[in-house]
Amino acid sequence: MKATVNIRNWIIIILCITIVCMAIGFAFLSMQLEKNSNNIPIHDVSFTNINPRTPVQGGTKVPNATVSITNSSQTINFKFNLYSPTDEISYRITIKNKGTIDAEIVNLIEYPDYLNDTNAAKQIYPVEIKHNNIIGKVLAPGEETELNVAATFNYKELPKVVTAPYQITILTKSPEK
Repeated sequence: MKATVNIRNWIIIILCITIVCMAIGFAFLSMQLEKNSNNIPIHDVSFTNINPRTPVQGGTKVPNATVSITNSSQTINFKFNLYSPTDEISYRITIKNKGTIDAEIVNLIEYPDYLNDTNAAKQIYPVEIKHNNIIGKVLAPGEETELNVAATFNYKELPKVVTAPYQITILTKSPEK
């Protein structure tokens, strides 16, 4: 009887030691996995904020626009409404690198491409849409840059209502090292 109790006590002690060792191993494994998951490079550059500037009013009606961010914060859709010569509406757009690695702005895809497509430009004439050049800019993790977009009604034309749809999408890549 005493031998059976002794064996049972040893089995309980061995099982307790095994459970303690497994708990320590699990804690160590969890720390290693968390440490390794933080080392995974994340590429995430997106439009984060759109700030309208004060519109310039050329006539009796104030120019306006509707703006929305779509496509996982990679695309901005505009619909500019301009009414008179010298009307202007502009936006300051913040682009942020939310990732963990450097990212280079490779291109801004514009649709319609009013700067290079004369047929598209004729459809919204006399309105011109322009933006500053940020292509080639490298953003470090957490860094921001600004894109300024403006739609202007050519001051030499007669008044008419012009609605100009415009879409801009950002393309980025990790820079070569």
